[in-house]
Amino acid sequence: MRWLLVLSWIAFTSCRSQALPEPFASLERGVAEEVRQVALGGEGYARMLSGWLLVDREEVPLAERAEYAWRYALFLEGVKAFEPGWEAKDAWRKAARLLLEAQDPRAFSAWERLLPEREAVAALLSLGEGERLWEALFQGRAYEALLQVLPLGVRPDLRAQALFRLGRYGEALPFYREWARRDPRGYLGLGYALWRLGRRAASPSGEHLEEALEALARYDHPESRYAQGRILEEMGRILEAVEAYRRSTPEGLWRAAGILERQGLVRQALALYLDLGRGGSPYADDAALRAYLLAGELGLAESRREALNLVQGGLGLLLGKEPLPPPPAPSSSPPPEASLVEALVAFGKEAWARGVVRYALWQRPQEWPALVPLLYRLGAYREGIRAAWPTALAYPRPYREWVEGYARREGLDPNLLYALLHVESRFDPLAVSPTGALGLGQFLRSTWEDVARMLGEPPADPFDPEASIRYAARYLRWLMERCAAYGGLEQVACAVTAYNGGIGYTLRGIAREGNLYAFLRFQERDEPREYLAKVLSAYAAYLTLP
Repeated sequence: MRWLLVLSWIAFTSCRSQALPEPFASLERGVAEEVRQVALGGEGYARMLSGWLLVDREEVPLAERAEYAWRYALFLEGVKAFEPGWEAKDAWRKAARLLLEAQDPRAFSAWERLLPEREAVAALLSLGEGERLWEALFQGRAYEALLQVLPLGVRPDLRAQALFRLGRYGEALPFYREWARRDPRGYLGLGYALWRLGRRAASPSGEHLEEALEALARYDHPESRYAQGRILEEMGRILEAVEAYRRSTPEGLWRAAGILERQGLVRQALALYLDLGRGGSPYADDAALRAYLLAGELGLAESRREALNLVQGGLGLLLGKEPLPPPPAPSSSPPPEASLVEALVAFGKEAWARGVVRYALWQRPQEWPALVPLLYRLGAYREGIRAAWPTALAYPRPYREWVEGYARREGLDPNLLYALLHVESRFDPLAVSPTGALGLGQFLRSTWEDVARMLGEPPADPFDPEASIRYAARYLRWLMERCAAYGGLEQVACAVTAYNGGIGYTLRGIAREGNLYAFLRFQERDEPREYLAKVLSAYAAYLTLP
């Protein structure tokens, strides 16, 4: 067990940096060979990390170090951990350089993962050629490099799509036409390119749009018919757009139903909503809810009953439906790592313990019911929820004292606050969104400061879980007060939508549409509509779980 304790110390002090910390230097001389023996013949995460700690040791053979870097990068890529220091890109960069130096053929695959970085492009151009190189550059979004090495007359599909993604739509046209002569899928890209050019024209009804419609009509596919519908709608040819949408994708059916409803053709819209509700697309629950409301307005009892049966998940709460609990997770016995994890936690090495569990889940994904509780024990809620979805095990109750305490202080149902945090961050206190939202409650800095003023205090740390829970509860209560024109779950729906879209956006939209449900259907942004469905779905799950 001595090697385990040595490596747990190493992991604790160095897992977030490629460079070994200064205090490790003297100990390293005494344990370097022991670490290497673990890397060569050990098992599990200890073997993985031991090898990674040796990748910069020049006394270790180059091919051996390249192997260590390769397998560690594969591990990080596979586990997709939500933790600083566990990103795969730096490991792939180290692996790619070592593999290239060792003339290992896996170097191409390693550099491919680093595209479109300039160094990766240069390395691939020196390592590969032909189809493999072209596909790698295209998939890695290195479009300019692809255009330079791709011979004319070869793979017009790649050249056309690369030009399109660079915004060079006019240049892409002849290559889309050449692709279409070989494969009718090229007409779909040709139609989209002509559509983009038509949008750039002074008049949206220009010749490019007509050409786009002609091209799209030559590819008989739902996606093509959806694109035709969008173009026809932009051109003001509404009824033609509806006909195209009817034969397209679920999104097209959703748009067609909305157009028909806006045109006063409510019975036709109801039929489309019911069709969508019977399917399994992301629009199914929203469409079933809308069908229920329209059938009620029209006095169609049978259609209303069908729609009510179709409404599932959280949106059913709005109609008074009793939520069904999520399916239970399969029963399981404690995994062999359980005692090791507890020993490492007692030793103060939670980072090492998380690595042990992540490695186990990576190697034995079918054992997730036994391993997810260990992830929760170690605070890795996002990873645990991802592994356990959509079972009851995917709805943990972390930070219970704070969530329940602050929810009750603000007069909120703790289950609702749990649902909101579940959707916002999966209970990751260090979560940062692409738009800069921070922490458990995913606050933008400006909103965080607004809530601090509500509380009469200087802004707290948004990455402090207790502060984020407290701020989320206060903000949600404030939104509920702004939505006081409604009661019960309609008030909740108004406030939750505002949490995502903003209270101004929500109240203006309700005023414009005349009522809450019309706004939920016809709001101009999809994200708040989808967000509400997710939060209500999580709320329904929490209501059924202890």
